[in-house]
Amino acid sequence: MLRTFIFDESKSHWIEEEQRLLFQDICAILDEENNILYLWNGPKSKKKKFREGYRQIRQLISNYPELNIQLIMSRKNFPIPIQNKLDSLLESMKLESGKNLKFSRFTTIRIYSISIIISVILPITSILNLSSSLFWPKFFSNYQINNISYAVWINTSKLLCLITLIFFSINLLIGIIEYENQVIIFSTNSVIISIGMILYLNQGIYLFLFQEGSTSSIYLILPKDIFIFLILNFIALMILEIPNIYKLISFFKTYRKFIF
Repeated sequence: MLRTFIFDESKSHWIEEEQRLLFQDICAILDEENNILYLWNGPKSKKKKFREGYRQIRQLISNYPELNIQLIMSRKNFPIPIQNKLDSLLESMKLESGKNLKFSRFTTIRIYSISIIISVILPITSILNLSSSLFWPKFFSNYQINNISYAVWINTSKLLCLITLIFFSINLLIGIIEYENQVIIFSTNSVIISIGMILYLNQGIYLFLFQEGSTSSIYLILPKDIFIFLILNFIALMILEIPNIYKLISFFKTYRKFIF
């Protein structure tokens, strides 16, 4: 019987794994029948990780001298049953088209899965907040809002855009780490738009030409100005959202088995 283990660097110990294997992993396959332990070092694994995994596995073997376990290290030329086992585990790294997955680390897959969801939700929340202006009370034909509510309205969207910028920056960093061009392009585009949105909203009371009758505490704004403002923001956010929603869907289709 063959049992498979991978070294979990974050927890610094070996765990049994029978379904997934990535190229940066260190894998140990135990042939219980012949008391042989085959150690496979993935082509993308780090030397420091391998040294720690090797040290621990040597220590484990020394703790059970009565088993007389033989340790064999290699990246290739394993016996056929062992190689078949490795190949079956590495199949999880391939798409149906036969191309290798872009993401090669469990950590970045799971961080990105959370970050891309938040990145998609935040702009929607921002446009909903901005759209609340359509429900402001009217004074004759103009929208009316007091200065405090106006400041909260603008600052809330600025804060949402800032948080969006932070999460897209995280996505960009992950894309660079994983050499994932699509993530890099979409995230760079989103970072630029987020910065533009923050600078735009930073105009505050100068976003609109307040109408006659406005005071220092009460602002009157033309509905046409509000509509133009919302349309501009909506277009910018759609340019940001559409590619990232596409990426979110395609990412979860491809990597869902590594996340859950």
